[in-house]
Amino acid sequence: MGLGLHGGALALVKWLLKKKAILTITDLKTKRQLQASLFSISKLAGAKNIKYSLGGHQLKDFENQDLIVQNPGVPDKSIYLAEAKKNSIPIINEAVMFFGLYNGQSIGVTGTRGKSTIATLIHQLLRTEIKSNVVAGNIATNPMFAVIDKLKKDSLPVLELSSWHLEKMDEYKVSPHIALVTNVLNDHLNRYKNFCAYKRAKESIIKHQSKSDIAILNADNPHSYSFRKHTQANVYFYSLRKKIKGAYVSHGHICFSKGKGEQIIMPISGVKLLGEHNLQNILGAIVVAKLVNIKNKNIIRVVKNFSGIDYRFQYKTTIKDVAIYNDSAATNPDAVVAAIKALKNKKIVLIAGGEDKKMDYKKLAKEIKSQVKLLVLLSGTGSAKLLLELKKINCPDKLIIKNVPSLKKAWELSWKNIKDSNCLLLSPGAASFNMFINEFDRARQFNQLINDSQKKKK
Repeated sequence: MGLGLHGGALALVKWLLKKKAILTITDLKTKRQLQASLFSISKLAGAKNIKYSLGGHQLKDFENQDLIVQNPGVPDKSIYLAEAKKNSIPIINEAVMFFGLYNGQSIGVTGTRGKSTIATLIHQLLRTEIKSNVVAGNIATNPMFAVIDKLKKDSLPVLELSSWHLEKMDEYKVSPHIALVTNVLNDHLNRYKNFCAYKRAKESIIKHQSKSDIAILNADNPHSYSFRKHTQANVYFYSLRKKIKGAYVSHGHICFSKGKGEQIIMPISGVKLLGEHNLQNILGAIVVAKLVNIKNKNIIRVVKNFSGIDYRFQYKTTIKDVAIYNDSAATNPDAVVAAIKALKNKKIVLIAGGEDKKMDYKKLAKEIKSQVKLLVLLSGTGSAKLLLELKKINCPDKLIIKNVPSLKKAWELSWKNIKDSNCLLLSPGAASFNMFINEFDRARQFNQLINDSQKKKK
């Protein structure tokens, strides 16, 4: 239920066909909208036997099934899922299915911000000594069912888990052996009744752990820190502010402690990534590495070489003395604030805006007024809310270009008004659905604008 265009459901369809499953695929999107996913399926053995219900769901498809796999965009209150429940058909998601099939231990990473970065870094650290280790899940490049058959019992896969994954895992009382929570911030309030409901979904990752399991929490975020009271697991922390059981910063060095004694791992001057939020991500990943006995020399080598991942505050290039950053995956205001703070010595032109997710833009408005030279604002409901907050604090109109209809136009206007600025940052702080397929489509379009500009320069 819900094929979509992200690739997770497609990987699961491929896996199920290999196992000779009899499939019905149903989606609200039309055949035309799902063209890319359907083309990939059409090349597979057994694909001709799939039944499709596209452009809408049908109640009869939810009557005689052995199993229903619910995908991310499908709301729990769906009348079709209610029909399946009435017919006593189990409803799962890819994460529940993965944990039911894989019999080794795993590492689960969740949080509002930083989970893709920290999951990728954990994977790179573990790969130095666990050659079959993979990173998969919510991370766009590697769905769970693209890797499940390659895993060994000791592969210790790193799974990026969204709140949507965790809701169903909670229902089935599933938690990973090692669970890490980066932070819990206001986000996805277009899907959740309120912040408390969203926070409860995140908390599910540690809820069903046993005493032999490990929970790793960001001690600098009060919400993730509070989860320590709700797990049976052995709890470790990471912090930029205080010495704790876990990883922390002391006298310019990254240190680690199991509660007694202190190991100095490396100086923070060896970290390539900008921003306190990225230093936090590195600390969290180091806790995992130390607890699975990765050697210090391997930790140091990987951290020194780690330059982040695509579309997360990613430095792209410098054109005409202007440093360009692609932070398209910043879909909430807190992520944009972190990016601006990391560029505190730069004169920033910021491309932002898009669709609202019931976010609060007060803090971002203040950061923009104090740090940003020019705001180029894409049209959308989130942009309208941000403009309202900027108006409340008397941000000068001359610092804002409003209602920009496309990313290409935003790029052109940014360069036309670049003046004495030395940094161009795409960091939307909003959803992308009014102009793009998703945030990755937005990121790829931005990269194409950079590439086109460099070709013209040559």
